[in-house]
Amino acid sequence: MCDHIGIFTNNSKRLINFYTKKLGFKKDKVRILPKPIIKSIFGISYECEFTKLVSGHMMIEIFKPISTHIRRRINNIAGINHWGHCVKDKKEFVKELRQKKINIIEVKSNNHVVYFITDPDGNRIEIREC
Repeated sequence: MCDHIGIFTNNSKRLINFYTKKLGFKKDKVRILPKPIIKSIFGISYECEFTKLVSGHMMIEIFKPISTHIRRRINNIAGINHWGHCVKDKKEFVKELRQKKINIIEVKSNNHVVYFITDPDGNRIEIREC
């Protein structure tokens, strides 16, 4: 089951206004994600403003690079960049993925670990416990 999508943008204000005013999402949180976390997940070395929007059980994560240098090049990475896959037991699921020789990206954030995998076309999937 998908519980969220992540979107890169140069204009987070425009996206937030669209999803909140037109589709009824509510702003849940805003924070700055440091370079090491963004580098681990997306392979770019820039801080990003992270905004989470919610509507029922669906979440949208909006990532806006803070650096003006990367904003000039964002067209290569703009748009949906990952989706969240819900599982019953995240640690057991990750263990099974490792047994299947699937590469796991492990990111430590706020005293917990976030896991990502990449499908054969390079699309990122965040493994979430729901």
